[in-house]
Amino acid sequence: MNKQIAVMINKYAKMLTQIDDSQLAKYKVLVRVDGVFYETEGDLAGAFTIRENAGDRLRQIYPVEGSILMGGSEVCAIVLSNTRYCRQAAQGQKPLRASLDDMAQVIGPKVEVLPYEEPQIKAALQHAAGCFVKDRYTICTGRSLFEAVTALQVLEKQAEVALKAQVLGGAVPVSEEEAVFMRENYLQNYSKAENAVKSQEGRANHGA
Repeated sequence: MNKQIAVMINKYAKMLTQIDDSQLAKYKVLVRVDGVFYETEGDLAGAFTIRENAGDRLRQIYPVEGSILMGGSEVCAIVLSNTRYCRQAAQGQKPLRASLDDMAQVIGPKVEVLPYEEPQIKAALQHAAGCFVKDRYTICTGRSLFEAVTALQVLEKQAEVALKAQVLGGAVPVSEEEAVFMRENYLQNYSKAENAVKSQEGRANHGA
């Protein structure tokens, strides 16, 4: 196991468990670095291991996520989670629309609630950095593990705001046109900040 990769995954594992530290919240990291696939196993809040060369396992256990990581897309990291507010938002069976600028930028105009079916999930993730999978978990993606973790942080915050705003008549969503513009601007201009993070982690040339 490459020490730098282990340090990186441990760093973001700690960040994930700070999003929701309840016993119900579960997290898993799937990541591709220089063509090698890694998977965390166990509770990220406690003792967990990192499985290297996890490509075959991803195809079997996580066929949709494995297809995304192995399909040559820009997605290099996926976080699977079951946090409090995202879990509640998914139960509503309706798309979670961006009312926060952060969500519009980091994730996109809306997050869909979908069955675990590859065509639907892949289509949704072309327009957003996350989706809710019915009766399973939340998927957040990124060009780096930094982006995927950030996406979950923002999505959990948006889900909390949306649920609490229901008693006041609901949160006002960002317009579809504006949200799409904000997302595209983020993807085009965020590379400088992303590369700075990768450089600090010793992965300047290839995404984690």
